[in-house]
Amino acid sequence: MNIKYLVTTKEWRDKINGNTYFSSQIENLENGTIKKIPFQYGYGTQSEYVCKNYLGFEGFPLDLPIRFVKIPNCKKKEVKSFGGNY
Repeated sequence: MNIKYLVTTKEWRDKINGNTYFSSQIENLENGTIKKIPFQYGYGTQSEYVCKNYLGFEGFPLDLPIRFVKIPNCKKKEVKSFGGNY
């Protein structure tokens, strides 16, 4: 199966309150377009769920044409700008 989408997620953890936030970019590898998912609260696989929902995939089948890359421990400013909030 060919990969159609590359989803890159950056995470920031608020150490004071213990909350995790993320932003993502979904790249369509066939036409080169990029969709930015803005800075928001979520932990674990929440970012994958949000991106799958945006792309219109329901549930969690294992054979989706999506590659997920997660970059943890980023700075808050970096995560916000990655999602297009700055």
